[in-house]
Amino acid sequence: MYTMMERMESSDEKENIEEIISEEKNIVSDDNVVEEENTVVEEKNYIELSLEELIDESNQLVLNEKIFTVSKTMEVVKSIFYKKIGIEKAAHQEKYIADGGIEEDYEFTHPLEIKFKAVYNNFRKKKSEYRTQIENQQENNLVVKHQIIKDIDELTKGTETIKTTFEQFNALQEKWRSIGAAPAKHNNDLWQSYHHHVELFYDFININRDLRDLDFKRNLDKKTEICIKAEALANEKSIKKAHSELQELHNAWKEFGPVDREHREVIWERFKAATHVLNKKRNEHFVELKEKNLVTAKAKSSVCKEIMVLCETPAKDHKDWDTLTKSVSELETKWKSLGRLDKSENAKSWKELREALNSFYTLKNSFYKTKKEESKTVINSKVALCEKVEALEQSKEWKNTTEKIIKIQNEWKKTGFLPKSQSDKLWNRFRTACDAFFNNKKTFFSSLDEEKAANLKDKNSLLAKVKKYKIGDDKKENLEALEGFSKEWRSLGLVAKNKSKIEVEFNELINDFYGKLKINKEELEDLKFQNKVKQLESEGDSFKIDKEKTFLKSKLNELQKQITQYETNIGFFGNSKGAESLKQQVVDKIEVGNNEILKLKNKLKTLNKF
Repeated sequence: MYTMMERMESSDEKENIEEIISEEKNIVSDDNVVEEENTVVEEKNYIELSLEELIDESNQLVLNEKIFTVSKTMEVVKSIFYKKIGIEKAAHQEKYIADGGIEEDYEFTHPLEIKFKAVYNNFRKKKSEYRTQIENQQENNLVVKHQIIKDIDELTKGTETIKTTFEQFNALQEKWRSIGAAPAKHNNDLWQSYHHHVELFYDFININRDLRDLDFKRNLDKKTEICIKAEALANEKSIKKAHSELQELHNAWKEFGPVDREHREVIWERFKAATHVLNKKRNEHFVELKEKNLVTAKAKSSVCKEIMVLCETPAKDHKDWDTLTKSVSELETKWKSLGRLDKSENAKSWKELREALNSFYTLKNSFYKTKKEESKTVINSKVALCEKVEALEQSKEWKNTTEKIIKIQNEWKKTGFLPKSQSDKLWNRFRTACDAFFNNKKTFFSSLDEEKAANLKDKNSLLAKVKKYKIGDDKKENLEALEGFSKEWRSLGLVAKNKSKIEVEFNELINDFYGKLKINKEELEDLKFQNKVKQLESEGDSFKIDKEKTFLKSKLNELQKQITQYETNIGFFGNSKGAESLKQQVVDKIEVGNNEILKLKNKLKTLNKF
């Protein structure tokens, strides 16, 4: 049995200790890294997400338990969100100014910006709480590690057997390795103190050669495993992941003690060689990224120059500016599609883009400010014409006044362009005055039209006859009868405007008969439309015809917008089985919409003949 006071004077063992300490000092310490923020950022093209999708993505990031690992991702999402919100706010302000608003009075808060701020503030709060938790844990780890150092120091002063003392020493080493990081500011002193007391332990304790060799072998096995893992990292595709895991292996390497002299240099050279391979691969990767970065930077700079060229293009009216704005917007989208740059180049490139965009929109705003001054003259002209018509609206000189108002209407068309917000109000005033006169005129002439009263009487008789008609089994005979009723109705002429309800009643009755026939929906719709066209033709009312045209055009525009949206959505589907099914549904909707558009165009073509 050996005591703690018995010491070996072996010069070999002392030399071994010195080499071990020297070797372990060459290993880069990274104990201060508790959890690298965003070690591997998930590759997502956040720039393609909408504002709502970016908020959803932020909510998902807040749910991450290891909040530090998604910190950089959250900052990327935040940056993209505010760039997108900035574009929308700029467009909103531009429309406000174009519609006649004063730039100094402009105020607008995007509702989605408020929602995103709430999510982001929650993220910051959770990150702060997590950081506090980590710091408290590190303080506890510091206390425990100081105690381990004291316990190792006490081992050199005890009197137990060497076997017992060495087992206690191994247990303290395992405990040291299992404890997490301490605060970064204490790491260096803590590490030096730990190795100093380990060195003292090896200096002051008498270890028999069998136990020492067993410890050397265990350490050699562990370090060999580390070498194998380091060498396997050469096949890892992710440079970031490989680098992060290599740092962990370096941390693990320094936690294990010495190996025998025969294998010490060999195992260290093996680990160093594996490290060199990974570092070289990482350096080559960053060189490649730098070269790619330069190409992207040049491409982005070229786009900015194209925007500056557009600033030199003269724009004379709203249509020209609209065309130029679309071109600038397309170039801006192209600039963003070229991808991100490294931090320094990205800031420089963004600055160049902002300067180019600011140059363009400064010119555009200047144009609209000038137009605003011109609009004052146009407003005065339109107000004067409104006053002229208002002075004539109660006139009973139907022919002369009609000619005067038509002349004033032609003058109105030449007064010039105004933004919709200003134009609508004046146009409603002007049209109201014109309508007042022409309504009075129609009322006057309607009261003198005895023929319309006779027509009404005849139509009432025919309506009573049609109400008694019964649908038979012969489809052709029914269609001929209904067509005969419609033809006879049209031949009876017009009725007074205030009696036009009878027209609606007749059309509804005929349409109801058509609905009872065994004909398909498409044929029924065509019959109803043809009946309506013939009715409009017989009445010769241009207002009703124009109203029907406006209705069809509105429906046509709505369908075209829907199809455009469907075609845009197709591009977002992936190649999965589920996505293919959804994609086919959209394709079917597009086909149905195109067929409906064709029908509407044919109807418009028919109406345009009048």
